[in-house]
Amino acid sequence: MKISNLVTWLTALIIVLTLVATSIGLFWQDEGGAFSFTTLRGDTVSIAGRGLYRYDTTLMAMGFKAGDAVTLILGIPASIFSLLRYRRGSIRGGLLLAGTLAYFLYNYASIAVGAAYNHLFIIYVALMSVSLFALILTLMSFDLAMLPLHFSPHLPRRNIGIYLIVSGVVLLLIWPCLSIIPALVEGKAPPEVWSYTTVITYAIDMGIVAPALIVAGIILLRRNPLSYLLTATLLVFTVILGTNLLTAGTLQMLAGLIDIRQFIGFVASFAILTLFAIWFTLAFFRNLSDRISPQDAHL
Repeated sequence: MKISNLVTWLTALIIVLTLVATSIGLFWQDEGGAFSFTTLRGDTVSIAGRGLYRYDTTLMAMGFKAGDAVTLILGIPASIFSLLRYRRGSIRGGLLLAGTLAYFLYNYASIAVGAAYNHLFIIYVALMSVSLFALILTLMSFDLAMLPLHFSPHLPRRNIGIYLIVSGVVLLLIWPCLSIIPALVEGKAPPEVWSYTTVITYAIDMGIVAPALIVAGIILLRRNPLSYLLTATLLVFTVILGTNLLTAGTLQMLAGLIDIRQFIGFVASFAILTLFAIWFTLAFFRNLSDRISPQDAHL
């Protein structure tokens, strides 16, 4: 694995900017309170009216703050740990870093284009951009031909591959089945649109994340060398993002912003996928070695 100094500097910049963004999102409060707002579609929604996410709906504002907490508590430490390991030439560290950077890219791309405009817009765009190029450079650090040799024959490749495919299919279907198609039948926009123009999460999940999971699973079953890189990245990404979604959903339910039916439909399904992701991530990295034998190296 080739170590890139540029990855180090970009990741360090991500850590600093993320620390600023999450701290302000969590702890900055100003005067004001929730208020009602009539959307272009004639629906009445509750706007947070306070803090950094004052122009987002009450539901989304809580979701963004929960995401800030998870990113601060889990995302930043994971990026620091993985970067230090990556700098030492660790394959484990590099793969963990790739997954963490994929999470930062998803998170801040979603906020940059999906959240109501706020004072940190430039920071969100910077985080989206830096995360994208740091991720690309990190993925380019690996020797794909040699990467499979770092894995034990006991790697549960088939189970992980099936999990990735199932996760991708579930993600591809859950939004249309639970939200988009019922709204089309009623001739309305999905309720998740609220005061926004569209649902950015649906577009990213169905257009990018779900296909990536399915493709990674298929090529892992076929033992394609690229699959090991994609699988590690997507597993780590799923663990952190799943923790984000579970935290947000739980807090939203406790605050009475979603009912138990919505919690079961949207949150419980992701909870199951996240638990499996944690299990398979541990199995994946347990069967990974930073070194390969001289015999394997000449195969």
